[in-house]
Amino acid sequence: MKKRLFFIISAFVLSLVITLSLSYLLYESYVQSNAQNRRIEHAYKVILQTSALENFIKEAETGQRGYLLTNDSVFLQPYLRIRDDINPGYHSLKRLTADNPHQQQLLNKAGLLMNTLIDHFQHSVFLKSRISLMETKVNMDSLRNVFKEIQTEETNLVKRYSVNKYDLVMPRYFIAVFLFAAVVIFISFLVILKEYRQRSGYQKQLEQKILEVNAYNVELEQIAFATSHDLQEPLRRIRTFSDRLLWKYRDQLNEDGQMILARIDYSARRMQGLIEDLMNFANLVRGGESISEVDADRLLQSVCEFLKPEIEQKRATIHIGQMPKITGFEKQLFLMFKALIDNAIKFSKPGIPPVVTIQCVQVAGEELKHFDSKLLKKQFIRISVQDNGIGFSNEFSQKIFLIFQRLHSAAEYEGKGIGLAIVERVMTNHNGYVVTTSQPDKGALFNLYFPLPES
Repeated sequence: MKKRLFFIISAFVLSLVITLSLSYLLYESYVQSNAQNRRIEHAYKVILQTSALENFIKEAETGQRGYLLTNDSVFLQPYLRIRDDINPGYHSLKRLTADNPHQQQLLNKAGLLMNTLIDHFQHSVFLKSRISLMETKVNMDSLRNVFKEIQTEETNLVKRYSVNKYDLVMPRYFIAVFLFAAVVIFISFLVILKEYRQRSGYQKQLEQKILEVNAYNVELEQIAFATSHDLQEPLRRIRTFSDRLLWKYRDQLNEDGQMILARIDYSARRMQGLIEDLMNFANLVRGGESISEVDADRLLQSVCEFLKPEIEQKRATIHIGQMPKITGFEKQLFLMFKALIDNAIKFSKPGIPPVVTIQCVQVAGEELKHFDSKLLKKQFIRISVQDNGIGFSNEFSQKIFLIFQRLHSAAEYEGKGIGLAIVERVMTNHNGYVVTTSQPDKGALFNLYFPLPES
């Protein structure tokens, strides 16, 4: 057990470490991805802005050339607004590249070239001279090259960051995921293999135990058969011959002889009763009866009719409340209620007629929480059997359910010590519980709890 617990804890810690590592890698990838996206967005803005400045200069140059060729002032519109167009864009570029000295140098150079070009435009337009057109072309080419360098610098920054940072993180992440999956699969395989081997061992042990139990059951069947047939025959003969001896030689036997024969007959009858009760108990353990819906009210009336001689002899009173229908084994329930009512009549106070009260109520599992806390959510039918007999001390509340356990000698109260064992066995067969409370000289209360089906 300790080894398995250590193995489980180790696997958990390893999985936790790997999970945290993967989480860190994922977070790092997320941060790098955001940084990469910001740099791409920054480069895109710089490239667009430089393209816009280049287009403004081109339009101004085109307008200047058109004016010089046609003398039409319409072509001067781009030239006239050149400074208003390029100043916001140029200052925006300066702000975007403020953290890059090389880009700042290139922008300063571009600024000088743009100012030079604008001066050439003004000189040509004012003098209406085409002499500076070639020089203007050279400056335009230089400006294009500067803008191209600026754009290339931004593109290279994005590529360099992507190759050195982002692209290196992702392979590590996928490798970590693969390793984690491999470790989890390996650990799961080990756990499954170990559990399979243990279950195989348990299954073999269980099969062996089942074979042993089946062998014991066969032996118990043989013993039960011998008990119900072979052992009954000698007892019947003892009783028959003792009766014949007492009837045939009554006049020849003195009082002591008649008393000895009476004790022999009593002992034989008691032995027969013990064997019958043992057979009933064995049948309860063995089972075999089919389950059905039992009318508890009708069943109790049958029990009272069966015990009518004992009830009339003790002048007992049986009060039966409204009883429910119980899903269970009718013969077993008959034996159980017979044992409870018979006990209540048998262990009555001398000179006081027995009074047995049987009532039923539906209760929650709160009363059985000392058995199992899971019973709190269940519902039960509680059938209470209460008498006004001699009672017993609560310290014997468990002992009385053991087979052949008696609190009084046979000379004080007749009995075989198996009735309450049958009660507990029947309740076990019905997945129920029996709880008893009592005090000496204040009667006994037996509560029978039958579980209700869960809705």
